[in-house]
Amino acid sequence: MLDRSRACVAAQPTQLDQVSYKFSVSGCPYHVAETTLAAMQDVARQQAANDTHYLPARHRTLPIVASITPIANYPSKLRIFQTNASRYWQVRCFLKGRTYTQSLKTTNKQVAISAAKQFFHTKTAELYADRLEVREVKKKNKFADLVPAVVQGLQARVKRGEFAAANIPIFLQRMHNSILPHLGHMAIEDISYRNLSDFMEQLSGRDLTATTVHQHMVAIRKVFAHAHGSGIIKTLPKFPVIKVSDKPRGSFSLGEYRDLVRLARQRIGQPVPEHFTKKYRSSNAILAQHGQINADLHWLIRFMVNGFMRPSDIKFLKHKHVTIVRGRHIYLRLNLPETKKHDKPIVTLQPAVFVYERLLARQRAEGYGRPDDYVFLPQLQDRKWLLVAYGWQFMYLQSLAGIEGNAANGQTRTIYSLRHTAMTFRLLYGGNIDLITLAKNARTSVEMIERFYTSNLTAEMNIDLLQGRRQ
Repeated sequence: MLDRSRACVAAQPTQLDQVSYKFSVSGCPYHVAETTLAAMQDVARQQAANDTHYLPARHRTLPIVASITPIANYPSKLRIFQTNASRYWQVRCFLKGRTYTQSLKTTNKQVAISAAKQFFHTKTAELYADRLEVREVKKKNKFADLVPAVVQGLQARVKRGEFAAANIPIFLQRMHNSILPHLGHMAIEDISYRNLSDFMEQLSGRDLTATTVHQHMVAIRKVFAHAHGSGIIKTLPKFPVIKVSDKPRGSFSLGEYRDLVRLARQRIGQPVPEHFTKKYRSSNAILAQHGQINADLHWLIRFMVNGFMRPSDIKFLKHKHVTIVRGRHIYLRLNLPETKKHDKPIVTLQPAVFVYERLLARQRAEGYGRPDDYVFLPQLQDRKWLLVAYGWQFMYLQSLAGIEGNAANGQTRTIYSLRHTAMTFRLLYGGNIDLITLAKNARTSVEMIERFYTSNLTAEMNIDLLQGRRQ
């Protein structure tokens, strides 16, 4: 009877409210009605004494209702819970029409939540792998990261004789001083025509010549060529075009050459003003030793005008490279190290023999002149400063002679102009010498002679050839 009353009350809660209302309106005191209602609800909550005999007991592996916890920000079908069969937390998730349950092997609830998330990701990937689209995460290569591989390729070309070893330090200098600070941090596939144009404009803003800007762009192109060849990029970006016009250094006239030799003899030991040294100053020690007109300078001028070599050849010229030849002609045979892929000996004019013999005699008196000693400034072991020191002195010498600018094209002349002078004098005063012989002896090409070394020549200078007749 008690069970039926409880079921009736629980099934029809609205009837209790109606009874309470009737009591209150029929004149019965309200507190009596309220007490009666509370008693009836208490009866509904009570458990019958024989419930355990008629209701089945919960299995020990079923979740404890109070412990069921959903995982925040995950699907509601993912939950953790505890059972009476284990002290560990369990996870349950419904996927693809089936419920998956697993022990999380932990009694800590927070650890169980983390493990449940991992279970969800693992099980989802396992069940839905055929539907997942795998995206390859491609690492972008920075411009700076490709430079070592480019240098390695250049070194391999040097071994094959395809590239001059002296050009690798120049390449690295351009990279580290100008290119990498601007482009090094960028992914090479992201560098566009706009970025290259901005870099070129930056170089132009530094008052660099068109030739220098072009050489920097060539260095950048080497990196892009490596990236394209290696499959890092599929296409090469368009490079901005820069028009490069030849600006030869020019040569000295015969009168200017004589003035340079004369002043170099007269001003030996005279200090070079700071105006000529501050641009290339290396250290106080180098400046103190070579900041004045050197006694070798006038020999250097005469040797180069009669020897056709480049200033870079002078830097590493040793006595073992020089052979005096006395026969039908008297000259020096210079077996210099390879420069610009040329390795043939250079033959000098006869006046160079006189210069070398005087220079060798003086050096032997000073304790030098051995085969492995350098021909010029043998006491300077760090040879990278030789042309810098001579450059100070030579620029000051031109200032003393009043010939700083080239009368023909206004270009500043340097020690390299002595090589131009040697070529020009041979073409003017060397008889019917042909350009091929001159080019081979000077380790250059006929094209380079026509473009650069003969830039100051005019037809009138060879008027005798124009007016002459065949014998």
